[in-house]
Amino acid sequence: MISTVVALLFAGAVAGYAIPVDKRETPTRCILDNTGGRVIFTHGVHAEDYGLDCDDCHHDDVEDQARLECGGCHPAEFGEEFRLGHAKAFFGRETCPRCHVDVPDGPPPLDELPDVEFIPVRGDAFHTQCRGCHESNGGPFDEDSCTRCHAR
Repeated sequence: MISTVVALLFAGAVAGYAIPVDKRETPTRCILDNTGGRVIFTHGVHAEDYGLDCDDCHHDDVEDQARLECGGCHPAEFGEEFRLGHAKAFFGRETCPRCHVDVPDGPPPLDELPDVEFIPVRGDAFHTQCRGCHESNGGPFDEDSCTRCHAR
């Protein structure tokens, strides 16, 4: 009896991993943890209800590849951890010239780093992108509306 139950559970687990899941056209949601309070962003509402295309928000789409994670270019801060590990966020070296003069061969020397003065950190990038769109389209955007997006 126990061996039958174990065999059925094992068969179910194998089937669950073996059967591919259909890829969603629009991701359901993403959760952004930050110091201002967690933001739950619903892609479906923005794409289906408001009619936005992916490229309206994701401005770095490499042809035939998935979009980059925002933290690849916009870290929480430009520190040593980002400098040494950010290349892992990219799919290939063809995106390097967006920030670097050439494709680096390993971590570039400190005197050859891109000027990050004009690259916003993640929080600033989201605020500029999200609040700018909300302001243009009548959504919450003023200082008193922080808790409309940030859960405390």
